[in-house]
Amino acid sequence: MLMACNEANAEKKAAPVQNAKPAAEQPSAQQAAPAQEAPKAQITNIDWAKALEMQKAGAALIDVRTPGEVAEGTAPGSVNIPLQEAAQRIAEFPKDKDLLIFCRSGKRSLAVSQLLIDNGFERVFNVVGGFMAFPKN
Repeated sequence: MLMACNEANAEKKAAPVQNAKPAAEQPSAQQAAPAQEAPKAQITNIDWAKALEMQKAGAALIDVRTPGEVAEGTAPGSVNIPLQEAAQRIAEFPKDKDLLIFCRSGKRSLAVSQLLIDNGFERVFNVVGGFMAFPKN
């Protein structure tokens, strides 16, 4: 009889262990919810009609061509920050405005746009076709 009592006690002691969830399923103070990263800003491609409309509303128009190219013509009201100097002059890009980036054809402006996104700028617009597509009227 004594054995029966011990067996019953053994079952009672074992029961909570058998009903327990595996350790991987149990909540733990060390297990945190997966980190939610804020979505990274993206470059938005726009045409010249939209760019000029945005410029009238206060957006900054940035020409990333060389000074020699700019001397041959540029969009009125634009600021020249050449691609080669963009990283060193990052503080000159206003963070409180939409940034409209253009070059000759669109390749350099994409590179500068990505540089700006990587440095925390959120309102970056690449003017598709560059200065070659600028309306000549």
